[in-house]
Amino acid sequence: MIHESNKMNELVISRSNLNFGKIYSKSYFPSELEEDMKKANLLLIPFEEFSTFEGPVFPEETNKFYEFIKNYDNKELVGDICISDDDYIEIEFQADLITLAHIIVDIAVFPITVTLIGNYLEGKIEGRENKSEVKAKVNLNVVAGDKSINISYEGDADKFEETINAANQPGN
Repeated sequence: MIHESNKMNELVISRSNLNFGKIYSKSYFPSELEEDMKKANLLLIPFEEFSTFEGPVFPEETNKFYEFIKNYDNKELVGDICISDDDYIEIEFQADLITLAHIIVDIAVFPITVTLIGNYLEGKIEGRENKSEVKAKVNLNVVAGDKSINISYEGDADKFEETINAANQPGN
């Protein structure tokens, strides 16, 4: 499957109605892990449908990203992946587009999450000659109480953190 992007750092911010409670009621939510999952303030959630796949799937290397989150040196950030091991399915893409699983995150750890994603993407492109050729696709839902916003970024992997941080500056 070919998966590529020619987008130039597209950032879309919109209102959303997705929150942690809605994730807990999804059919793929592993009820046997509910107690641990509800401790998380960052959840990796699957694509509910993708192309010809029916049911929840994750983009390639989601397990590596999940391990990166688990090993990240920050006590405030509690990350988890919203699926049981038995139901985990990954889709492989063939291109220089790094697609992360959909992320739902509490606003309290949003700045930490932006830095975490930036560090992860930097590690993925480290050693490449032309870093600007590597693109990233990141979809975040930031939850603040009963409100949430969706932040969708598609563009240069090495510009993700800079772009998100610039959008969070006063006056933007």
